[in-house]
Amino acid sequence: MAENNKNKILSELSGKLGLSQQQLESAAKNGDIKNILQNADKAQAKQIENILNDPEKTKKLLESPQAQALLKLFGGE
Repeated sequence: MAENNKNKILSELSGKLGLSQQQLESAAKNGDIKNILQNADKAQAKQIENILNDPEKTKKLLESPQAQALLKLFGGE
């Protein structure tokens, strides 16, 4: 079931970001946020970069239930 959820998330994100599922999964596993954001909407990419550059905001984001679920799906418990 978790694999189906992971594939669904990757499929949706790959369509929105213009990356293949393999590119997206590889970038996520390697922590290559620049590669993931290169095709994203400029405003959204800037907002994500602002969060990631602020340790307090990043911590709050990573502690969210949604982020925890994604981390589990990608094996980053």
